[in-house]
Amino acid sequence: MKLPALREIVEERKEKAIENLSDSFAKNKLPLEEYERLVEYIQKIESERELIVVEKMVAEYGGGELPKKPAYEDDDEEDDNYQRPEHQGSSLTVLSSRTISGPVESGMQFVSILGSEHIKIRKVDLSRRKTVLNVVSILGESVISVESGIRVSNRAIPVLGGAWTDRKVERGAEDGEPELIISGAALLGNITVKLLK
Repeated sequence: MKLPALREIVEERKEKAIENLSDSFAKNKLPLEEYERLVEYIQKIESERELIVVEKMVAEYGGGELPKKPAYEDDDEEDDNYQRPEHQGSSLTVLSSRTISGPVESGMQFVSILGSEHIKIRKVDLSRRKTVLNVVSILGESVISVESGIRVSNRAIPVLGGAWTDRKVERGAEDGEPELIISGAALLGNITVKLLK
C-alpha cells in the first residue's frame, strides 16, 4: 500500500482546517474579517509547521482538536518534557497587560489579544533540555525576556505582524544551557525575544 505524499496530507489537513473554521464562523465564534484572513492564510500554507500553528488557532475558535504534539523538521529526538494540551498551563491576556515570571513547562500557551504580555525567563525556570512555548499574539504584543546564556529558537510565524529575536540573545547563547523554543504566531501583532535586564 502506497502512502500518500506529504503534500496531499498537508492539503487534506488544510481543507479540514478551513471546514472547522467555517463551522466556527457559522456559529458566530469569530468575525467575518478574521475568518477571511485565516482562510486566505491557510490556502497559502506549504509546510506542516505553519499548518500546526493554524490548527491550534482554529481549535481555539472551537473548530477541531489541537494537534497532540508540534512537529519540527530539524528535531532529531523527542522532547520528554512536552505535555499534551489538556495537562499544560496557559495564560490569556485580553485588552490588558500582564507580567509573568517563574518556572515554565514545555507545552505552556501564552495568548495575547489586543493586550501586552511580558514573560520573564531565567535559566532556573527551564529544564535542562528543550522547553517549547506556544505564544500567540493577535493585535497585541508578547515580549519574552530571557537570561543571558539561554539558547533561543524563535519559530513563531508572523502573519501581518512581527517575530524577532534580539541579537544580544543570540550572542549570549551558551552550549550546554537550556534551549527555549518559541512556536506560535503573531497575527497583526508582535512576538519579541530580548535579553533580561
